[in-house]
Amino acid sequence: MTSFRGNTGYSHVNISEPETRHLRQRLEVEITWLSRQMKELQGADASLDISLLQTYREMIFSRRALLGRIPR
Repeated sequence: MTSFRGNTGYSHVNISEPETRHLRQRLEVEITWLSRQMKELQGADASLDISLLQTYREMIFSRRALLGRIPR
């Protein structure tokens, strides 16, 4: 169930504890995978793809931000 308050966005979302745990685990797995991809890219002998590196950073940042907003 999602509650909305006009144009201000949502006030809360009710998610079960197992769903919350699954979402946290999924985000942690994605962060780990993205971090490894970024390290591999940085360690590659070929010229560094700066735009791809920045994309990985942004993806990691957004997942960490979401993870920080999910109740434990």
